Amino acid sequence: MEQTLRNAVIALLAAGLICPVPGLAQRAEFKIAWVTIGQVISSAGSEAGTIQQGTKVKRVDVQPTIVEVAVGKPVCVSSLQVRTFDADGRPIAGVPLEIAVRQDHKPQLQLTHAQDICMRPARSGEYPIRFTSKLPAPDDTLRGAQVFVRAK
Repeated sequence: MEQTLRNAVIALLAAGLICPVPGLAQRAEFKIAWVTIGQVISSAGSEAGTIQQGTKVKRVDVQPTIVEVAVGKPVCVSSLQVRTFDADGRPIAGVPLEIAVRQDHKPQLQLTHAQDICMRPARSGEYPIRFTSKLPAPDDTLRGAQVFVRAK
């Protein structure tokens, strides 16, 4: 009897019908998908250098990092200060950056692309916005910054 039960358990394990340890069952993996919504050019004021052949971007800085807005009120990318810096920490103007949002947040952000990229959150929540330099860093990676739009 004991041998028959052991054989039945082994057969079920082999068939994948039962799991020997709780928590080892298959799990659905959650991945965040980012979608590019546009492009912006960095600015840095009069002290900024311009892009030269071989310019590398070591740091991207976007201010403010948290933008609080009422639900239904627009916030535009032009209201942010987007700056880029070279390997020596000097500001560089004119660097192209991609702007991306989470794919699952895109409908709630109600994006518009007239002369500026604007977001008008349809419901309360926190929405991350990514800015990624199209010019590589000295180590050939791409640098970026993230801003959070908090709608209340």
